[in-house]
Formats: sequence, C-alpha cells, structure tokens
Amino acid sequence: MPGAPRFVFLLGALAALPGVCADSAIVPLTVCEVVRDLPPYQDKPVAVLGRYSFRQNGRWLAEQACEDQPGSDPKLWLVEDPKDGPRPPSDFELDAIALERKWAEVRKRTSLAKFRFGTPDYDRWAVVYGRVETRKGDASKTAPADLVFRGDGVVVFLTQ
Repeated sequence: MPGAPRFVFLLGALAALPGVCADSAIVPLTVCEVVRDLPPYQDKPVAVLGRYSFRQNGRWLAEQACEDQPGSDPKLWLVEDPKDGPRPPSDFELDAIALERKWAEVRKRTSLAKFRFGTPDYDRWAVVYGRVETRKGDASKTAPADLVFRGDGVVVFLTQ
C-alpha cells in the first residue's frame, strides 16, 4: 500500500496538533527578567508581568527588587501608542501555569501601595503586552526602558 505511510504520518501530525497549539500560549516575563537583560528584548513584543502603577506623572510596570539584585528598582515606563504599538497575536493567550508561578514569585518581593485616600487602582497587578525600547540619556535614570503598548486592550489586570 503506497499511500499508507503518508496516511499514518498525517494522522500522527494531526494528533500532535493540539499539543503544538497549547504551546502557543505566551509565557509572560517579569519586569526583573526584562530589565536584567534588555538586549534580547529590544524592539520585540513581549508580555510583561509586574506592579502596574498609575500616577500623575505617568504609568509604569515595576517590582520592588529582583532576587539577584537586592535594592534595585526595576521599572519599565509605559508608553501608549495606539497607532504603532504592537498588535497582540489573533490567538492571544497567556500561559496560565507560568503566569501563576511567576506572579507568586513577584508578590513575594513586591507589594502594592496602600493609599489612605483615592482608589486602589493606582497600584494593581497586571500583564502588559508591548514592545521594549531602551531609553537614552536622562530618561534612563527613571527607567532603563519603555514598554510601548497599543492601548488598554493589551493590559490584563490580575486579581487575587
């Protein structure tokens, strides 16, 4: 039967397809992972997990410290660009297991601010899908890089 080996191969490939699709879920990076080694992420779209802070002077994702850099202030400044911000994939899905594991690690070394007034929306846990762009000059003193995102549709707020 000349067609049998091809049929078996095709059947095996179709059976493996669900495993391939499940692997397409995006594993978020923590702010520490991105800041620790910026060059591989430069100008690339990534999903980043951290404390989303919103203040009068802007928005950023941060952690209080990184495991390997105590006393550091890892931060990515959030820059909204509705026109040129990266579009998420059409099948945008976060890897839930990796997200939960990394979020637990981040919560061990970072806390949300407590405000006596206003709303808790000033500090929340979030994953933001965007493009990493290294900052230059004086701007790099505030944060080493920007995370350019398309709009609020690519900001996923997490609740405990």
